[in-house]
Amino acid sequence: MPELSIADLVEATGGKLLQGDPAVRVATYGIDTRTLGRGSVFFALAGERTDGHRFLTDAASREVAAAVVERAPEEGMRTPEALIQVEDAVAALGNAGRWVRKTLRGKKWIAVTGSNGKTTTKELLASGLTTQHRVHRTPGNFNNHLGVPLSLLACPDDAEIVVLELGMNAQGEIGELSQMVDPDIGVLTNVRAAHLEAFDSLDDIAAAKGEMFAVMRDDATAVVNIDDAHVRVQATRHVGPRVTFGQANGADLHMEELHSQFYPGTQMVFRHDDKSYRVQLQLGGVHSAFNALTAAAGVVAVGAELMPALECMEQVKAGPGRGAVHRLRDGMMLVDDSYNSSPSAMASVLETLRVSDPHGRRVLVMGDMLELGRMQGALHREAGKRAASAGVQLLFSVGALSRAAAETARRAGVPEVHHHADSVKAAESIAEFLKEGDLIVVKGSRGMRMERVVHALVAQFGEA
Repeated sequence: MPELSIADLVEATGGKLLQGDPAVRVATYGIDTRTLGRGSVFFALAGERTDGHRFLTDAASREVAAAVVERAPEEGMRTPEALIQVEDAVAALGNAGRWVRKTLRGKKWIAVTGSNGKTTTKELLASGLTTQHRVHRTPGNFNNHLGVPLSLLACPDDAEIVVLELGMNAQGEIGELSQMVDPDIGVLTNVRAAHLEAFDSLDDIAAAKGEMFAVMRDDATAVVNIDDAHVRVQATRHVGPRVTFGQANGADLHMEELHSQFYPGTQMVFRHDDKSYRVQLQLGGVHSAFNALTAAAGVVAVGAELMPALECMEQVKAGPGRGAVHRLRDGMMLVDDSYNSSPSAMASVLETLRVSDPHGRRVLVMGDMLELGRMQGALHREAGKRAASAGVQLLFSVGALSRAAAETARRAGVPEVHHHADSVKAAESIAEFLKEGDLIVVKGSRGMRMERVVHALVAQFGEA
């Protein structure tokens, strides 16, 4: 981890040292005292739900070395030995991340953003590069104004490549995070209908994602999805070198074949520099193939060897909620894609369900797709039509918005449809409707807690 003195931290945050020895050195940083220990720094954020200043005594009991605070503690309160006062602790955390980025030399920095597939692409790319380099990556999906600086502050000194994920909920966030990271390589996976509550149109979402290309240095490399018209337009905001990928002719990494399946995983063939590469993923779905192709383009942009990177990517398994496959008793197969959802992600999952050939029925458990703004009704109805076209024979819709999908699916020919108000009720009743050999896909936005259905089915039927 970047080891700083208290004096360095004062400079990095633009704060004032209230107490403590400026020569003391620290090496770990966080916003939750439960994750911190001796020699660490606690940023006491004042949020909507809780105020970090309430936990200064807990930080002291864990031998945290320093706390970054917005106000002096109450008289007599036990605190860490060093206190640094700033006007805004969130801004101070960001400033510390920027300071560390500027001081860590000799590394290659990669930023990954996009509407769908950011986390999986980041994991595939980082995993592939570990065959040839020491790699630090964003833990989980720490991709916002808090997670990105924390990821920077957690970067090991000996890392050669740093792969960071950038997310957004509003205009300007990607630009700010991109300036913080100052990437040598910027990857934009795609532009899709997501976060429409905060944006008026898909063009506005594209412009927000494209802020990364706009602020990148001229000598940085853009990794561009040339199948996506919005990405192509945004890529013109960067005048430097680029690596392109997609199914379109002329892509530097050209997808030639794609065989989508949930188990054992999707297979693809792509061509680069007059050589074909066949990749057998352990990740299911069309979207996984394109995530892997995006990651491969990132490997090319780095200048690393493709073959060993691809072999490593083939070993990457889907995590909980991100396409993990459970083989249940009675020949049933459960696909846990419950972490999040959007119209394009739902369409990709349904396409894989369509081409699947289960022993039993195709079953979809669909939770609401959130943050779609005024388009939410139309997009849920479209999902219902897609479910029917995919050959779904049993549909469970969960949530107020998904009722529209259920009604549309029923009219479009899905033979059995059930609706539940929330995932708790769905989890309690779904098992009784399943039959031997069914292929069950569970998907919904994070706020719908669709993992409850997954847990209930695994508990009911057990792993085969």
